[in-house]
Amino acid sequence: MAVKELQGILEEIVRRLNDHGRRLRLLEERSRAIESRVSSAEDAILRNSENIRTEINKISQKLAEVETRIMKLESDVAKLFRDMSKTAKKSELQEVENLINLYSPLRGIFATREEVKRMIEENLNKQNVKKI
Repeated sequence: MAVKELQGILEEIVRRLNDHGRRLRLLEERSRAIESRVSSAEDAILRNSENIRTEINKISQKLAEVETRIMKLESDVAKLFRDMSKTAKKSELQEVENLINLYSPLRGIFATREEVKRMIEENLNKQNVKKI
């Protein structure tokens, strides 16, 4: 019986070794699958990080362009304000308009040359008539 018991123990040991070997292979396969997934994830992360860096660079360039444009606009607005301070105000323009209207020959009563000549002749004729 000792041989049969020994043979039974050996068979149990072989069965357990086979079972452990099968479990070990399954674990190795799972480990390889996990390593493959991790590698794929790492590759995807590297690709995404490169794409993100590229996009960040583009955004940075656009922000720099926008900043330049804003600075130019601020400069232009400041120049406009300086130029506006040099222009005439509405009240000043109305004052000039009033002066022009005051001195305008179309609005004032002015005589033409012919009217002046006629008035001189009339005065001379009146003086000649009074002398006689």
